[in-house]
Formats: sequence, structure tokens, C-alpha cells
Amino acid sequence: MRSTKTNVPLYQQLAETLKQLMASGNIGAKEPMPAERELAITYQVSRDTVRKAIRLLEEQGLLYSDHGRGTFAAPESVRQMSRFLDSFTDDTIKRGGVPGQTILSMETVAANMAIASLLHMQPDEPLLRIKRVRLMNNKPIGLQESFLRLPEGAQLTQKELEQVGSLYRILIDKFGIKPSESLESVGAVAAQAEEVALLGVTLGAPLLLCERVMLSDRREPVEYCEMKYVPPYRYKTRISKGSAG
Repeated sequence: MRSTKTNVPLYQQLAETLKQLMASGNIGAKEPMPAERELAITYQVSRDTVRKAIRLLEEQGLLYSDHGRGTFAAPESVRQMSRFLDSFTDDTIKRGGVPGQTILSMETVAANMAIASLLHMQPDEPLLRIKRVRLMNNKPIGLQESFLRLPEGAQLTQKELEQVGSLYRILIDKFGIKPSESLESVGAVAAQAEEVALLGVTLGAPLLLCERVMLSDRREPVEYCEMKYVPPYRYKTRISKGSAG
């Protein structure tokens, strides 16, 4: 586990390794996890690191604890309902689809007061606005509008986005910005003329509206995104009870 990824805490590296073991079936659903001591020896980390990794996976819904018996891998159905901060590209692939996009516009705009507040910046500061139709298996599935707060002097071109496909992948690989967490709200809206033309729905048809503020691994707000999905799209989530009574 001693890694050259010095910017990634050891417990996160261990959590990712255990996650891969579950995904590959090496640790099956409802199977017990190895003991803390065994994991610490196997991956050459402290038991505190092991505990932090286990806690992180529990928070993500991948593990559950049974008092007096130990910690177990969650059933596949529960894992599928756990929300992770995936790009549309990754999420579509996980659903078994082929992702795609049509970029409608890509321009620098001044932040309005509402978005500036969400992204912890001053009004009128520059943001990169990207508007896209997202495709699944070559069919329009949603309309996505992103407002990105990039580092000063950073440049992102439409050609790059078309070639890579995933905006989050560019943020990671080009700018070193790792999407880590999001604050989301979900609701419904009626399709207007623009959605009718772009998504092939009828006027007034219900659309799933998801608004997201994405945080980097440094807990800095980087993106405000508004996504409108057509009815066939399904949004799964897992809700857990907090520690408060």
C-alpha cells in the first residue's frame, strides 16, 4: 500500500482497493471483511488507517456492521443505490449504456449572484459555461448546463471536451481537480420549447431536474450544474439515518 500517490491519503487508497475487491467478486455480497489486524498486515498500514477506510466504505453504503459479528460487504442491490460522484460518462457506462454528447455552447460568462454564492466567489467573476445534450446509446437523455470555476489562466477548449467526452476526466487529468463530493437537490419541471426541440419530448412533459454543486477533494466548490433528464432516466439514491436520535 506504500504508494507514490502522496496526495491521496492511505485510508482512501485502501478503501479503493477494497472497493475493487468487492466489484470483482473477490469479496462477495454479505461476506465478512478480513479482520483489522489482517488488513493492516496485508497492506502494510496502521490499524487506524484500516478503521478509517472501513468507515468511509460504510458511509458510501458498500459495507455494513453487524454488532458482535463483524463487518460485511453490502448486497449488490444496496451498493447500486449508493450515490457516488460519477461523471455522466461513468454513470452511463455503469448502467450498460454508451455515453455521448452534443455540445451546444461553450463560453466564458460572468457569475450571477446566485451561482457566485454557491461557488464561493464574487459576482461577475468569470466562469466557463458549458451547455450540452447528453446522449445514451445515441438517444438524447438530458440537457446539462455546467458553470465551472477553473484556476486562473486555465484554458479548456471545445475540441478537448469532444475528444475526451468526460468533463470530470479533464478536470482530473489536466487541472488536478478531483471531484470528491456533491450537494444535490432533485425535483421536477415541465418541458419548455427548448427541451421539446432538443430532447424530443412534448411541451409540458415532466422532466427530472437535478441541481448539483460539485466539491473538489479540497472541499472547494468547483462546479454548479443543472441537469434535466427525460422520464426513462432513473435516479437511485440511498438514504441513511444520522447519528442523532
